[in-house]
Amino acid sequence: MTARPEPSHLPEATYPTLPAFADARHVMRLTTRVAIAQGFFLLCLLLPAAWSHRLSGHLPALDTFLRDGTIGALCGALGVSLTATLVCLLLAWGRDRTFRDKSLDTRLQRAPATVLAGWPQAICLLAGTIAALVMLRAWPPTGALAAAASPPWPVAVALMLVPAFLLIVLEQTVSATPAGRLPEVARLAALLRLPPLVIFAHIAITAAVGFGLPVFPWAADVVALFLALVAAELAVRTLAVWFLPPPVPEAAQAAIGSSLAALLQPGALRPGEMARRMRAQFGIDITRSWAVAYARTAAIPVALALAAFTWGLTGVTRIDLNQRGSYERFGAPVAMLRPGLHIILPWPFGRVRLVEYGVVHALPVGATLGGTAAPRDTSTADGPAPAGANQLWDQQGGNDTSYIIASQSGDRQSFETVSVHITVLYRVGLDDESARRALYGALDSSALVRSLAGRELSYFFATRTLLDVLDERNEEIATTLRAALQADLDRERSGLDVVALVVESMHPPSGAATAYRGVQTEQILASMRYSEEMGQAQSMVSVAEAQAHGLRDQAQAAADELISSALVERSQSEADTLAYRDWGRAFLIERYFDNLRHALGRGSLEIVDSRLGAPNAPLLDLRPSPANAPPASALTPYSPQGDAQ
Repeated sequence: MTARPEPSHLPEATYPTLPAFADARHVMRLTTRVAIAQGFFLLCLLLPAAWSHRLSGHLPALDTFLRDGTIGALCGALGVSLTATLVCLLLAWGRDRTFRDKSLDTRLQRAPATVLAGWPQAICLLAGTIAALVMLRAWPPTGALAAAASPPWPVAVALMLVPAFLLIVLEQTVSATPAGRLPEVARLAALLRLPPLVIFAHIAITAAVGFGLPVFPWAADVVALFLALVAAELAVRTLAVWFLPPPVPEAAQAAIGSSLAALLQPGALRPGEMARRMRAQFGIDITRSWAVAYARTAAIPVALALAAFTWGLTGVTRIDLNQRGSYERFGAPVAMLRPGLHIILPWPFGRVRLVEYGVVHALPVGATLGGTAAPRDTSTADGPAPAGANQLWDQQGGNDTSYIIASQSGDRQSFETVSVHITVLYRVGLDDESARRALYGALDSSALVRSLAGRELSYFFATRTLLDVLDERNEEIATTLRAALQADLDRERSGLDVVALVVESMHPPSGAATAYRGVQTEQILASMRYSEEMGQAQSMVSVAEAQAHGLRDQAQAAADELISSALVERSQSEADTLAYRDWGRAFLIERYFDNLRHALGRGSLEIVDSRLGAPNAPLLDLRPSPANAPPASALTPYSPQGDAQ
């Protein structure tokens, strides 16, 4: 189905008289040069940025621009302005073809300018705005504004001024083109101002950070948000091209109008200009509105009432749970306010100075003020330990501080150095008097604590030797230093309380770590040998004591047995004496037979009777067999007299 051709408001003979069609080729050359320059700038940014994004750390200067969002915002601005330039080039080419096609009859067929003003420019605009949004998302500002003010920040500012100057030259070249030749000159110039605006905004942020001025962390985000809104507005306006009827050739223009970008034009925010724009775009004449006239009449009373109300609100203050407030009435402190909402005299008659309440600060003693920040811990539970966990003596820690300390080797005295990592945990006292002292007595609490702690450490190491310090427990050292530091803070009436003092590490310097480790090893080995020898000596002493105790017990037992035997024999002798005294010889005979009975029970028996003399007399021989017979020398003839004795 063929679309119905739109009637033309001008005859074909009129097109040569229109500058937009007659000078279209000149406009094409101009827009081509502008597009090539913008494309070159964009390519010079995209390639290094993509390479640095893939291999972070190889170009520190470029990494700085990536972190603060300069490259992302500039690429987005260049993408939007390049898209608008390409669309203008597309429409200029269509006008040139319409002008040079002599056989074209706009009453029967559409002109190239009409066709290109439809879906081709819509696709180009939509693709360009989406690409700009993607670049803004790929390199957003990370809030690290301090990185923008790296040491050579004046050099960075000077480097950014060069492309800003060239882009301004391009914008002025386009703005000098008459509106008759390029109907979109005002809208295109507004979009061409976006890249210089981004550069100057980041130059201002970089210079402010470099000079030490306070800069809001969301300043770079505002620039990126403004560019994203401009790109989104162009994308939304592009969608309307698909639903509008095709324009006539002389009315075909690029749909690159942006209300936000138009605010960058000089004088765009004047009331008269804003009224003219509202009347032209929306048909609203605010100069004849009764609401505007009423607002103009009531503006002064309402402004005064709002000012008075706002001034009264300065007397309403809110104190957080971790803060207290010193209420100053006419410059004199009168009360200490607790957390909550309070109503006081408005400024400048009443004022509240906030003080911390229970907030504990960790201060590494000896750390350099303004030094390099510790790297962010990116370790995982399954991965390797972070570098900050390495507390070995063979390397110096980031917060280690070296002190001179006395040492002694034999009779010789010298000096050594010791590396210490100590952290002080302090807070403002919980009572009101401590809060007032901390607020009005000390300008910088951390500097005061660091100074007093450093002085106490110097005194501590000046009165001890290296071996005394290394042999002493860290808990005892921390307790001693904490008490001394608290006494110094109380003497200075600082109002600060030392919650704890943690001795993280205390060791010789990294250069002497190996030698001292060898000394400690030999000391440990000597202690082990001494303990082993002492153990062996104790074992020998124990064995000797046991043997001596056994011999003494044996001798005592033998002596007791001899004494007991002597006592028994004495008792028996006394009994025998008494019996002999009473019974005389009868007792001796009885004792003789008793002894004989015992003797016969333990030995061999041989009875020889002298009355058995006949050869044939019976003989009872109880002698043992010849194999078991005792020797002849052991046989003793019977002697009654001997037995009796």
